Amino acid sequence: MKFFVCYAVLLICATSSAQYGNEKSPICKSRNTYINLEGKCDSYIECRDYQAIEMDCPDGLNFNSNAQWPIYPCSYPQDVPCAGPRSRQPAKPTANCPRQNGYFKSPLANENDCGHYRLCSAGEAFEMYCPTGLAFNPDTGRCDWLELVPSCNAEKYVSFKCPPPAVDKSGNAIITNHRYEGSCNLFYSCMNGHARILSCDKGFAFDSVKRRCDIEERVNCDAVSARAQYGF
Repeated sequence: MKFFVCYAVLLICATSSAQYGNEKSPICKSRNTYINLEGKCDSYIECRDYQAIEMDCPDGLNFNSNAQWPIYPCSYPQDVPCAGPRSRQPAKPTANCPRQNGYFKSPLANENDCGHYRLCSAGEAFEMYCPTGLAFNPDTGRCDWLELVPSCNAEKYVSFKCPPPAVDKSGNAIITNHRYEGSCNLFYSCMNGHARILSCDKGFAFDSVKRRCDIEERVNCDAVSARAQYGF
């Protein structure tokens, strides 16, 4: 009987040890959480049942210190910038990607094709294009307004040159709108000499006389609708 009691006590102790694990790590103040690693952009500590496990994000992604466990804590650099004197793990390039994951300028884009970029996912490359009128900004990894991408020749990219910039009596820049050839819905909007391609809302078309969007039925437009071409 005594042997049976001792065996039962040992069994309970073993079960308790398996359930709660070893001694708590001094790093883990919470049972399950993520902790930033000092000086690292893409590495972190994950606490599981108070046990500290050092982790690396997939190549090209950064650790998001705002992620709440168990949400996946790695994101693209444009969403989680890595500022200051911090390091990233060495790149693991493939034949078509400088890093396993990320957004990059495409080597297949021609000189004036500012909207063409490359998405890399797990080392595989996919050719992508920004929405009409936007250019890929290699500094931020995002599609941006043309004037915010110094490497883009905006005039050649959109085949349009804005008239000289003008200001009103108060010194504010005057915005002028201009027809986009071949489209009833798109138009150029110029401010300070910079052109942006915008679109009218659904059910509206650009009136080149009034230089603004108006109800489609009121606009005499014989161009091919941009909805069919661009999905508007």
